[in-house]
Amino acid sequence: MESNERKINKNLMTGWVIIVVVLLVAYFGEYLKGERSGVYMLVFSIVTALPPIVCILMYRKNKQDDKLRYYILGGYFIMYVFVLLTGSTTMVFTYILPMLSLIVLYHHARLVLVMGILSLIANIVFIARMFLNHQITLANSKDIEIQLALLFLCFGFLYIASRMYDDTVRKNAAYLDELDTNQKQLERVTLQTITTIANIIDAKDEYTKGHSQRVAEYASSIARELGYDEEYVQNVKYIGLLHDIGKIGIPDAILNKPGKLTDNEFYLMKEHVEIGANILKDNGMIDNLLEGVRFHHERYDGKGYPDGLSGESIPQIARIIGIADAYDAMTSNRVYRKRLSDEAVIKELERCAGTQFDPEIVRIFIRMIQENKIKQLSPDSFVSPQTLGEQSVILLKDILKRQSEQDARDQNKDYLTSTYNRNIGERKITQYLSEADGALLLVDIQNLRKINSKYGFVGGDHLIRMVAEFLLSYDENSIISRFSGDEFLYFVCGMKSRDDLQAFMEKLFTTLKDHIHTKDEYKIATICIGGALSTETGREYSKLFLAADKALYHIKQCRYDGVYLYSESEYSLDSQKVLSKTDLEQLIESIKQENRQGTYYALFPEFKNLIDFTKNLGKRNNQDVILILLTLSPVNEKSTTVAERDEAMQFLENAINGVLRKTDIMTRFSSTQCVILLMGVSMERLNEISNRIMNNFYKIYDRKNMVVSYDAAQINK
Repeated sequence: MESNERKINKNLMTGWVIIVVVLLVAYFGEYLKGERSGVYMLVFSIVTALPPIVCILMYRKNKQDDKLRYYILGGYFIMYVFVLLTGSTTMVFTYILPMLSLIVLYHHARLVLVMGILSLIANIVFIARMFLNHQITLANSKDIEIQLALLFLCFGFLYIASRMYDDTVRKNAAYLDELDTNQKQLERVTLQTITTIANIIDAKDEYTKGHSQRVAEYASSIARELGYDEEYVQNVKYIGLLHDIGKIGIPDAILNKPGKLTDNEFYLMKEHVEIGANILKDNGMIDNLLEGVRFHHERYDGKGYPDGLSGESIPQIARIIGIADAYDAMTSNRVYRKRLSDEAVIKELERCAGTQFDPEIVRIFIRMIQENKIKQLSPDSFVSPQTLGEQSVILLKDILKRQSEQDARDQNKDYLTSTYNRNIGERKITQYLSEADGALLLVDIQNLRKINSKYGFVGGDHLIRMVAEFLLSYDENSIISRFSGDEFLYFVCGMKSRDDLQAFMEKLFTTLKDHIHTKDEYKIATICIGGALSTETGREYSKLFLAADKALYHIKQCRYDGVYLYSESEYSLDSQKVLSKTDLEQLIESIKQENRQGTYYALFPEFKNLIDFTKNLGKRNNQDVILILLTLSPVNEKSTTVAERDEAMQFLENAINGVLRKTDIMTRFSSTQCVILLMGVSMERLNEISNRIMNNFYKIYDRKNMVVSYDAAQINK
């Protein structure tokens, strides 16, 4: 980019040359007409053309010389004075106008004053000469009077304006100096903070002391060799310092493990790039920071992580950091090997060019190694905190340490199953849903209590582990979390088709059931799976979970085991989609009715038939049929467990039974909802009945962690 000083000099030279050419052409015309002598033209040409030639030579020598403008102004003044003193008309005064315009560029009051005095002296000499030659008399002195007045006005006002502008410029310069000082101080503090963070990150791994700072040095050297300016190179250095910041969320036991990581441990290790990206996602101070942190483990052939990017789709900053990161790994001692020689490093880089690394950057980097442009740094080569006080460094370390410990706890898997714990599972599903669609399955193990009673809790825990291991191995792209004692969240990433999900659920059910039934002691265990698609419910996790929860309760009420895919327009089970075949005993069980303090308690498949029957009966007897949906909601989502939710539902059912009549019908609609069917009750009495139910509930359930709400509709209008 052309500098500002060079641009000013270039434009001044161009303007001056144009003025000189115009004057030479005009005076040459006067010479041809006999108004000018040859000697005058020679002298005029020297005085007019020589100063521009000198300035042009100076410009070519140093195009950014900040003094060149003053030489141009001096050369123009010489030309102006010569024309003024040798001219025969007062019109030469107009030559002062370009010079005035030129002086405006400098806005220096002292320069305006000096040029004004010199111009006034030159014009007085010009007037005196014309007066002595009788070219000016009192009768024709008007032009001279105007000339002197204009000189005073032009230079006078220009002087005043320059003084005012000069004061503003001085204040702005002082402000800019202060701003620049503060900016440099901020940059020093920022660099110090980043350096401190890098040191803390590296300190978590005893084998990578100084790793981040060495990567920063190598990466910035590559960027400089690629031709980037120093501002970009400095940004690359910052990114190199922070590229592994996500490791603050990885347990030390994994970071410091001397041997090969297990699949689960490597899976956790890979998450450091996403953790780092999440930490830095709102940072806008360093350009390309997020790309360098998130993608520096992507491979050129598309086999890297986290997103499997390939080729030029990987941001260049990430490709630079990736090579610098690998180079430091190869040239650092490890517990299982010593550092590699330059020859071995070059051989490895050549082998991985086009697969792991960008081949063009590898070619440049190898040349840098061969030309000794890469200075290998020792493990102790890192910057120690200097500019910040010791107390601030200690405080920052303490904050990051506590954050690291918290992130490590959050990343812990469920102790029994090695699946994600509930909080992490829900967080990962929510994060995925913010970017793409998927399907949520609730997998429930039935009869776990019987197994615990017969074989002890060890037997039950073993069954839970069997199910978890199967789910983890069934689809490696899914997110699996233990939701409660016998329930798992199973999120199928990218699933959009209802037919595909139905087939997936059926196959999962069949193979999982066969897997656990290979052991005789677990043949009494059965599996229920409820599922829902985000393409139907929306990507809000709570809505997707509620739909899957409803589907799970439907299958548990209708069948002993099986699968059900939630549909907003259809709550009943399609018998063709249920895998388990119901024998006569199960059929009788599914349509049984229970009297609980007089209320008719129905299971959901039966309930839908009863709705149709009651609607027809109400129509025949000219009576209203009202449907009430009662919903339990936790005061705080994190304050209730599954056991507490089930207990509260039992109290709600008891509260309902204490209010309704023998002819009223009730069913559990989901894990937190009950449906009541009333006939012969007017809408006016609806609030009274609903309020009595809620009052009963609050009397017998005093934990204060659940609230009841209701909705109602007349269904036989």
